[in-house]
Amino acid sequence: MNNRVLTIGGLALLFLAVIGLGAYIVLKPAADATNPAIASTPEGALALKPDDIGMGDPNAPIKMIEYASSGCPACAAMAMQTIPKLKTAYFDTGKVYYVLRDFPLNPVAVGASLIARCMPKEKFYPFMDLLFANQKLWHSQETTDPKEALIELARRAGLSREATEACLKDQTIYTRLSEIQKEAVDVLKVQGTPTTFLNGEQFEDAPTFEAFDAKFKAMEAALPK
Repeated sequence: MNNRVLTIGGLALLFLAVIGLGAYIVLKPAADATNPAIASTPEGALALKPDDIGMGDPNAPIKMIEYASSGCPACAAMAMQTIPKLKTAYFDTGKVYYVLRDFPLNPVAVGASLIARCMPKEKFYPFMDLLFANQKLWHSQETTDPKEALIELARRAGLSREATEACLKDQTIYTRLSEIQKEAVDVLKVQGTPTTFLNGEQFEDAPTFEAFDAKFKAMEAALPK
């Protein structure tokens, strides 16, 4: 887990305080745990959701759910170095179903998530890869205008400036991001990124292909024959 990325206390995303993204966009936070969109148990939180975007076969015997922030360097390393190998060996072969759930940790990363979730589903992972691969361009201390950097990356992915501006103000997507993050913090006790769950259990090892490979082989061996 990336130690520099810690949970947002109380999920205080009451505003998309768009530092470097232009202005303050007033957005409503997710409701409290009485909101039926927020599960109250780990089993409910880790159940597949209608708006999950996955890779592989949803009926695979192993479910892998990763909470990640597009601005997290450790998440970028996992996305670039580990996930492609897992996709070839496990997702594409129907052995593991993978889902990335957004866990943005600052206003700029929230903006990136809003754009990613605006994309057609088939463009979600390619755009996330674009964000991870170009993290230094839009999410670093040297970035003078994160909004323009994100707009340029969205343009490369086929989204116009006007569409991107609309994504950054999309209350529905923001509210859902807030709900997912609140659920992760309150129910699953997620405290940083990347945090991964395999069939409901948190995976504590280093997020390398070798570590996942060994774990998946052990899980496969324990499956009913």
